[in-house]
Amino acid sequence: MTGADSFSFPRLSEPTTPTIQNALLKGSTVTHASSTSGSILPAKQVAAARPKEAANRQKVPLEAGCSQMDWLRRVGKRSKETGVSGRQDIPMSEVKQHCTKEDAWTVLRGKVYNITPYLKFHPGGKEMLMKGAGKDCTSLFQKYHAWVNADMLLKADYIGTLDPASAAGAKS
Repeated sequence: MTGADSFSFPRLSEPTTPTIQNALLKGSTVTHASSTSGSILPAKQVAAARPKEAANRQKVPLEAGCSQMDWLRRVGKRSKETGVSGRQDIPMSEVKQHCTKEDAWTVLRGKVYNITPYLKFHPGGKEMLMKGAGKDCTSLFQKYHAWVNADMLLKADYIGTLDPASAAGAKS
């Protein structure tokens, strides 16, 4: 046999399965949004650092076909269809007129959204979401959902931007 014909693959030892432990509970670290210094907290302390209201919120049973995944599929389809652009300078007086379960608008970070289609998909239930209907819900949203990308969740229901002149005193 020549040198090229005598090649064989080396034998590897049997792979060992590493012991997998829950990394979040075993000393890993994460940066927590409520940490004002930007310091890194051990993962065990993250739950303790979470605002009490967020930790105690309760999800409600949703109708069939109304999960967050169902909503995300719907948003993807609707965003492609609508080509959302939005109006400019919507007065707060107009937003206040849309405060019923049949017609609910809200303001979040200076943007106006029609939250009516999202009511039945909200994990906290319609009543919780209606607390921001017809109002600027930014502080309420930050209290419970600071980490949620609302722009993405509500992009198909974006109406426009709030008139900055009417925004003063509009916070709920």
